[in-house]
Amino acid sequence: MKKAPVAGIEGVDVLVTGAGRGLGRGIAMALAGAGARVWLVSEMIDELEWTASRIRGAGGRVEVFPADLSRDRERERLARGIRGRAERLRVVINNAGVLERRRAEALDREHWNRTMSVNLEAPVFLTRDLLPTLLGDGGSVVNVSSRAGVGGFPAQTAYCASKFGIEAFTRCLALELAGSGVSVNAVTPGIFLKPTSLTRREAEAADAGTRARWEDPVQLGPAFVYLAGLRGEVSGCRFDARTLTRALAKWGPQGVTDRVDEVAEHVQERVP
Repeated sequence: MKKAPVAGIEGVDVLVTGAGRGLGRGIAMALAGAGARVWLVSEMIDELEWTASRIRGAGGRVEVFPADLSRDRERERLARGIRGRAERLRVVINNAGVLERRRAEALDREHWNRTMSVNLEAPVFLTRDLLPTLLGDGGSVVNVSSRAGVGGFPAQTAYCASKFGIEAFTRCLALELAGSGVSVNAVTPGIFLKPTSLTRREAEAADAGTRARWEDPVQLGPAFVYLAGLRGEVSGCRFDARTLTRALAKWGPQGVTDRVDEVAEHVQERVP
């Protein structure tokens, strides 16, 4: 039996955190190009405005919402603002992240708390606060993970711990929301991106050889458009965005949904 077709995102509201640069910028541009009104969140106002200008220039609809997700009050303000202004919120993309390399013997509370507050706590509590809106007509939560969410790397103790947490949060929430019409999935880029810690201006100042190795996240757009369009039919999975994009080109959205066991890196086990 075939699963229900994937919904479109034209005309819906989509929240993208960490949307001012890198992967977040690419995700936001792809979703706006697919017809969504995209809400851009970051603490870097100049980067948000730059991304917004690119989207508007391409004819897309976009709103800018500056917020420092490491601060509880800022996250709560964001949730209130989105609930009040995004009438058709259907999608939450938890992409914001910080990666500050530090060996275990040099860990301190400030480094640990900032990493956890942005990479893990913000997705968990922002999603919690927006769930009532998503549950109304169905929706999709997409948590951006990393290879660090399944494997360890030196000098990344806090970062890896936060991404392992994202993997667990994704799977647990998917189980809780089974049958609700809300999909919850994790996704990794699958390509070599600009380090998340670099601002747009720092990236532009990098030498040509370094910049040449960074791949354009816009190429992953089809993967995020597909995930944003899910309404419960695929949930609790972990996808590699490049693999998913290639599968979509080969089989289309319905084909991927029917073959999710082949495409996803992890498929949620059903609870009896």
